Amino acid sequence: MFSQSIEPPEKSSLSGSLIIAISLVAFFVAVATPGAGIGTAGFFVLLMLASFFVSSRQALNLCLFFLAITTAPLVSPLFRNWPYRLLVPLIVYFLIVLLVPKLRLTLSWLRPGYLGKDILVLVAATAVLSGIALYLWNYALRPDLSRHLAYIPAVPFWTYPFLGLGFAVLNAAMEETAFRGIVMQSTDSAFGPGALSLLLQAGLFGALHFLQGFPRGVWGFGMAFIYGIMLGHIRRKSRGMLAPWLAHVCADLAIFAILASIKFNGVGL
Repeated sequence: MFSQSIEPPEKSSLSGSLIIAISLVAFFVAVATPGAGIGTAGFFVLLMLASFFVSSRQALNLCLFFLAITTAPLVSPLFRNWPYRLLVPLIVYFLIVLLVPKLRLTLSWLRPGYLGKDILVLVAATAVLSGIALYLWNYALRPDLSRHLAYIPAVPFWTYPFLGLGFAVLNAAMEETAFRGIVMQSTDSAFGPGALSLLLQAGLFGALHFLQGFPRGVWGFGMAFIYGIMLGHIRRKSRGMLAPWLAHVCADLAIFAILASIKFNGVGL
């Protein structure tokens, strides 16, 4: 058992909560529709200024993260692709937050939490269900995965387990930091640590998968939305980030296994 647990964040003011709500809607639209550009980034700059004006630390924190995500692709097309799409914004976000004492206090979500037998069972069940869902999605719909397959380099097959583990560890860390960490902390602050906050962070998680994710499209959004709820629930129960990260690693290993089987054999699992 780990001793450090996530505590409910400070409650945002009414104006801060409103800014958080507006930023969530803006980010949902930005990541779920193609063509979001400098106008979206400019909008988040205005929301940051509004957050500063009303002294809302949580709103400022969330808008900073959303600004980093929407600005990165404008700097270089490379930042539209994995892993830079989230990795670069997260690096920029943490550099700024760690340098600003007021924002540094918003990192109270960065705790391992509890990892007892009941949580491990929940993680294992989530891993099995997500793996089955991903397999069925690929088997039933046979989606075009050429974009994802391009990320697997031409290397000997014996290196695949190491590639898969590296992908799963990094991708799970980035997405859990973004959604069960930064986003969920802000939604908890604005709306309380209840069902609404859980649904909102899951909705953004689904939106991120809509255009480019595995899975993607309408089915991908729905699956990622449900999975986001499950991971958010694990985060609530464990009061930390370690358990949802472990569950997410398992799902990403399943994704890599599907892609590797196609890459090596020409057919899915």
